[in-house]
Amino acid sequence: MTNKQGQLSRYLELAFNQARELVYIKDSELRFLACNWSFADFFGMDAPEKAEGLCSADLMPALTAEEDTRTDKLAMQSTVTLRVIISFNEGNDKIRIFSCLKVPLIELDSPIGVFCIMRDITNEEDQIEEYRSREAVNSAIIHNAPVGISVRDSVGNLLSYNKAWQRIWNSSDESIKADMEHTRTELKLDDSDSYLSNCEKKLLKVYKSGGEFFVPEVKTDKKRDGLEVWVSQHFYAIMNPDNSVQRVVVLTVDISDQVYSRKALKTTQQNYKQLSETIPVGVFRSEIRENGLILSMNPAFRRIFGISEEKGQNVRISDILADPSEESNIIKLLQLKGRIDDREIILKKDNGSRFWASFTISTLTEAAVSIAEGVVTDITGRMNAFKQLQKTIDGVVLAMSRLVDMKDPYTSGHQKRVADLACAIGEELGMKSHMIDGLKIAGILHDIGKMAVPTEILTKPGAITRSEMLLLREHAEDGYDILKSIDFPWPVADIVLQHHERIDGSGYPLGIKGPAIRLEAKILAVADVVEAMATMRPYRASLGLHEALQTITAGSGVYFDRQVVEACMRLFMEKNYQLPEEDSLISFRQN
Repeated sequence: MTNKQGQLSRYLELAFNQARELVYIKDSELRFLACNWSFADFFGMDAPEKAEGLCSADLMPALTAEEDTRTDKLAMQSTVTLRVIISFNEGNDKIRIFSCLKVPLIELDSPIGVFCIMRDITNEEDQIEEYRSREAVNSAIIHNAPVGISVRDSVGNLLSYNKAWQRIWNSSDESIKADMEHTRTELKLDDSDSYLSNCEKKLLKVYKSGGEFFVPEVKTDKKRDGLEVWVSQHFYAIMNPDNSVQRVVVLTVDISDQVYSRKALKTTQQNYKQLSETIPVGVFRSEIRENGLILSMNPAFRRIFGISEEKGQNVRISDILADPSEESNIIKLLQLKGRIDDREIILKKDNGSRFWASFTISTLTEAAVSIAEGVVTDITGRMNAFKQLQKTIDGVVLAMSRLVDMKDPYTSGHQKRVADLACAIGEELGMKSHMIDGLKIAGILHDIGKMAVPTEILTKPGAITRSEMLLLREHAEDGYDILKSIDFPWPVADIVLQHHERIDGSGYPLGIKGPAIRLEAKILAVADVVEAMATMRPYRASLGLHEALQTITAGSGVYFDRQVVEACMRLFMEKNYQLPEEDSLISFRQN
């Protein structure tokens, strides 16, 4: 055996025994010939040799063993590599799911066994289920939205719409069906959207290149009661990973009443800035030291990083890290624990491009010097899918909040400023990030119920009457009614319902007291008061931040939760927190 053959054999042995995947080889009678340490550990054997001569039924639950044997036979009989899913019931309602790559071993045109790699995808299945849940949330938001929402492809074909959209355009089911059956092959305005001809270039740019475009006020060719229908429309693109336009979402609001009941109130436009040889993983060995060299790498590792065979002799760990400072953290963890398992990290290819990877590395205890060996898996697709879906949900939620800004332009940005301050208070109180995510959504939507309040009350320049105040107070319940049927992962509707409650029971609409009020609602109550007093309203000038902080301090323990007030005061007095300016609210959406 040559040195190169011996080295290759050594690499294959190391990859076989140190892979996190479960690997086994069976003979023609489907009895185990060999397995790696991960396989032995999973089935409770103290050495891989203990599996020799056993069959699947000796190690696995009956149904799992039956499926494993059946697919092994199928791979051998068909002489084709198979990818199958096998599940293990570990009891206590705990299921482990494996993706199995089964490779038939052929000699002289006859099957002599099977080689299998089993990868645990339990967590991936959980994430897929979470994605589906988020999609359901997104669908519920669109279905229940009080604003017209339609979705078109990159050449303008209507793909979907909600009931509010149908009502605004007064379209029958038959006319909509005819529109959807009329397939456009060229991107251009036609008779149905000729009313947008004045902004054709900007609109077509969204469909071609992405981005967004807001039309604050435009007269359509539709009439209602003899009067033209006026709408405001917001177009924004959802992009493919290759930066081509996938879909364009159009939000339509009927503003005819505002146009004909008062002088046109021009709303301000705010731009949103949306949104791999045998083992299919990279295997490498490196020094454990600052600026340490990668001593060896398999072909899959070179393919993943785009490293040529010649350059492979001069690559350092810091060269593949998007953040080179991470190297010291990796070294400390290896020195402390001996290994790092399935760490999600951003790595860098030889051409400078970055990608998400799952990174597992462990020290070689038998080595005379500090050496580590690891594997790398590219998980960019999974991460991109998650981020794209999150962008879509965040975009729809923020678009809904925009409705209130369009109806009550004097308080434009109020919901997002309240959400920003509320999240800062939540972080100061040590709330978990998942709860803060829910608090952020509730903050952005806390005044969505004001869509049901007449515009003339919201924008009234003077003091409002008692009856108008009672009507205005209904916005908390109206917001709850809009949000209650949406299956958020957080109690968003309840938080919105309670954000005007006070701990002494003097609040509205339920008049509940301290312990009965959700913590998130207590936080929103403080953030709402501070923001409202510190900014201008149509009926008064800004009272100033000093006055706002004095008000919540005076009400601490009576109207407002004491710990929430103290956290808010620390933010402003010790940590130099400032309410976001109007222009900086765009970046808040992306946090």
